[in-house]
Amino acid sequence: MKFLEDNSDFGTNPLDSKYKVLSGKNFFVLWSSLGIGLLVISAGSFISSSNIAEAITAIIIGSVVGSILLALAGKIGSDHSVPSIVSMRPTFGLHGSYLLTLLNIFQLIGWATFEITILSKAANIFSNGSIDFYIWSIVFGAVIILFCILGPLRVVKQWLSKFAVWVVYGSTLVMLASIAISNNGVGTESIINSPSDGAAANFSFFNSLDLVIAMPLSWLPLVADYNRFAKNSKNAFYGTFIGFSITNSLFYVIGFLLGISDIFAILVAIQTFFYGFFLLVLIVDEVDNVFANIFSSAMSFKNIYNKINYKYLVIFFTTLGVLLANLIPIQQYESFLLIIGALFAPLFAIVLTDYYIIKRKKISVEKFYEKTHRIKISSFLAFIAGSVTYFILSPLSGLQVTDVSLNIGSTIPSIATSILFFLVIEFLIKKVKSKNEEYSTDSKIE
Repeated sequence: MKFLEDNSDFGTNPLDSKYKVLSGKNFFVLWSSLGIGLLVISAGSFISSSNIAEAITAIIIGSVVGSILLALAGKIGSDHSVPSIVSMRPTFGLHGSYLLTLLNIFQLIGWATFEITILSKAANIFSNGSIDFYIWSIVFGAVIILFCILGPLRVVKQWLSKFAVWVVYGSTLVMLASIAISNNGVGTESIINSPSDGAAANFSFFNSLDLVIAMPLSWLPLVADYNRFAKNSKNAFYGTFIGFSITNSLFYVIGFLLGISDIFAILVAIQTFFYGFFLLVLIVDEVDNVFANIFSSAMSFKNIYNKINYKYLVIFFTTLGVLLANLIPIQQYESFLLIIGALFAPLFAIVLTDYYIIKRKKISVEKFYEKTHRIKISSFLAFIAGSVTYFILSPLSGLQVTDVSLNIGSTIPSIATSILFFLVIEFLIKKVKSKNEEYSTDSKIE
């Protein structure tokens, strides 16, 4: 099998065994860290009007379901040592993966821009405004580039595993306890009431479930970029699942208790705890999230052109993120989550169905490269059907058709629709091929 001879950096080729060094504990640490973020707190606030039992149930179930899907997607990468965008090739085809590359880069740069904005604003608040926002954005841009150049192995084994994630875990538990005590048994009433805050939408249980699942789903298009470094695929699966489900649950609960959707208001609220110590801790951890998005943007781009060194790509994408953070205000966060859910829930439902059900994990590495299809129309038709279903059923969508709303959310129907369409179309294709083969055999006999 032929690969690029010059593969001195991490590209689309399968990894050499010397790079497969991360343990299950390392993945627990990595995905615990990536499950933490101010954006998760903001998302949690959207369900603050729900009763506490219903909200906690939705948070736990949504985190578990979403994290299982995340770990399953990562397992494809650790099984075959391939990055996320390459893991989609057997299902959508080589040329089909190019379209998904552009879609993935768009959402990754979007997340990176959000997070650079949050980091810079948080640092601005922490420094009492003595250093301007744009200066902080440049500083964090430089730090992110450094992290990316060091690479995921050093970031995980040296930075996260030895220091960052454990400080964040401890601080998170203390912050959660502080918020709960501040509520003083008021129930679901937020500790800070902001009349301009629009978080208190009347979400049903399934609408809340959709919003919780949306966060792990947003990591699906990059999970294999890191899980491909696994020593053992099974351990990587459990480390990813357990790590992300725990921190995703914790931070959704924090958001639910705070009841503040505005990111900047959350920063001010956290600043009040222990004189801003928690804010400093979250700043430290948020850098990892931006690193992951920027590094994976580079990996996705290399799906189209693998010869360029990823270090040049991370410099370009980080600079773009810093520029956009200074030009685009954070708005319509709900809508951004909606797009993530609408696009990547059905997309990876198809990828996972193809890999685990149709192919039953029996796939050679060549199927990701020279023996893959150019494009698989069946997958794209199922993908479109699932996305349309999401938009029709979601109350956050301007395209919602209330007459067909079944009050069962939009993520589960979207996933079910895409899987059903994909299986039916694949079955029909198989039937047609079988008929053609029979006809061809009969013709030869005659």
